[in-house]
Amino acid sequence: MRQFGKDIGLFFVLLIAALFALGMAAQLHPRLENGLFAKPSSYGHTHLRISDFLESTKTKSTRIVHLGSSTCYRGIDTAPFAVLNHPSFNLCSSSQTFFNSKHLLEWSIEKKVEPKVVTLDIYPGVWHLSGTESTRDLIVNHNHVNESVFQRMAWVSGDPFNVILATYFGLKRSFVPLKHLPGQADEYRPGGFTFSMRDPLNGLKCDNVHPVLSPMQSRALQSIRSTCAEEGIQLILINPPQLCEEVFERPEVMEGLPWIEGNEWPLAKVDTLYYDDHHLRGVGAELYSEWLAERVMALID
Repeated sequence: MRQFGKDIGLFFVLLIAALFALGMAAQLHPRLENGLFAKPSSYGHTHLRISDFLESTKTKSTRIVHLGSSTCYRGIDTAPFAVLNHPSFNLCSSSQTFFNSKHLLEWSIEKKVEPKVVTLDIYPGVWHLSGTESTRDLIVNHNHVNESVFQRMAWVSGDPFNVILATYFGLKRSFVPLKHLPGQADEYRPGGFTFSMRDPLNGLKCDNVHPVLSPMQSRALQSIRSTCAEEGIQLILINPPQLCEEVFERPEVMEGLPWIEGNEWPLAKVDTLYYDDHHLRGVGAELYSEWLAERVMALID
């Protein structure tokens, strides 16, 4: 047992030494770093959203935290919630699964944000995902990867490369902050909302998809439920509006939770408000969020 412990310790020492050596070599040219590790990107505005969350919650009360994938960060405008005296923050991100939302909820609590409500966008299109894409986004594309929750998310994701990325970028961001990222057409608004500048949908073909929640994501959602119950946070599930509705049986782990059905929004099937079959354009998100804020207020205890 003692030898096993020594072997594990030696492995981590060698891993860190190897990453340090590769990292030093990568600094010689950005393309080398991009090839060995990953290329930071402004896609989804993760670099702005994470920093904005930390700064805004220091000075403002955040009664509601929104979690979920791109149907959420491009779909939920926080402005109508503020008008109704329930300031919120959109902490959603690209391909964010329940596994990733679980860690971001833990991070919110660690940061003493203490929301009264968490809305969880449950778009069924990500139910089968492992969470790797979102994990890498939340490792590479902001300056706070060295915080414990992001490191923990990488280590328990089950993907060895996530561990390498977390170790490398955790070390690098301690000395070299992220900067000079290429811009994107969409507009980021304080509070976490990304206003999509894309053109209306042009043509639509719907496939018959019957999503099933993976065991990993089911466990993560159960953990979110448990954490919310322990912290006195009300959890509300939101199935976002979609031109092509996902047909599914509601998983057992979702039973008994307040539910908002976005497809009941009166404008849910207006195709000019979308840029594909399930992502709202900015104007659509603004209209949807006004409707959604009223529904959330009606459910708050």
